[in-house]
Amino acid sequence: MIDKVFTYCRQRGFPHYDLPMEKKLRELNNLKKFDLDSIVQNGIVRQTLHGMGLAWSYFPHHWEIRTRKMKTALDVFNNDELLKKAIASRIKWGTEKIVGKNGEISDANYRKALRTYSGVQRVSNFRPSAASGIYRKYAKNGVVWDMSCGFGGRLIGALASGNVKKYIGTDPSTPTMQGLLKIKEDFCQDFEVELHQIGSENFVPNEPVDLCFTSPPYFDTERYTDEATQSYVAYDTNESWNENFLRKTIQNCHKALKDNGFMLINIANVVTHKTLEDDTVRIAGEEKFELVEVLKMQLSSITKGGFKYEPIFVFKKI
Repeated sequence: MIDKVFTYCRQRGFPHYDLPMEKKLRELNNLKKFDLDSIVQNGIVRQTLHGMGLAWSYFPHHWEIRTRKMKTALDVFNNDELLKKAIASRIKWGTEKIVGKNGEISDANYRKALRTYSGVQRVSNFRPSAASGIYRKYAKNGVVWDMSCGFGGRLIGALASGNVKKYIGTDPSTPTMQGLLKIKEDFCQDFEVELHQIGSENFVPNEPVDLCFTSPPYFDTERYTDEATQSYVAYDTNESWNENFLRKTIQNCHKALKDNGFMLINIANVVTHKTLEDDTVRIAGEEKFELVEVLKMQLSSITKGGFKYEPIFVFKKI
């Protein structure tokens, strides 16, 4: 079985999300039809997989982005021994985990074998359904600024939410911006989108915004590119990153927001920056924002039931 699957994988090549336009449209429509008002309830932000394949399909380079010193799925694919071990690891959980009931190997199972292999960690994407739910609650059919666009989850969420008048996005990564521009080209003819390849510490929208909402880099946890414009490259210590990226971004949000506007930041402590949450709250307070709520965003489920969570800090301009 291992040899059979390995041969298929080598013939298939890397299993990128390669969606025809018909399937992309279907994924977007399914997201739009979902009960988006039910996403944010009682301080919890639920997550579903609606729109995730659509978002990932525009950013094939994400498979090669390294998280700290972890392996990437591409590392496993490029190494025959590791690929066979990844296949074997999935088969231990049952042959149906890699070969479906019809005896065929799906790209979904193939991807899961690569990304769940021991020592592999894939970069994260903000789920479009969670973004849509947040826009439904906070955007007020207004102008939003996504300070660190990332892999399109919040852009697609804005498009699907029906509660965003205009989406302004900034991101310094060249390959990421190419994917964002392609999403705009494919889906945003009747939805106003303004994209800028620049870091949020160096940008202020040229019009008032109703909501600033993003999940910024967690310092140097995910190294999207090695371009000089990347915040972990330009500001390579916790203190420098706090002052020159995080604080300046928050200052720019304060300049951009209308009176009583909201700034939502999803950020969490990481190994290389263990006070990231407290620092974000402290700096936002110093820059005239009031913390009014901390939402709990569901991440993966855990073995004994329940979910892991990350905070989304909800600040109000004062």
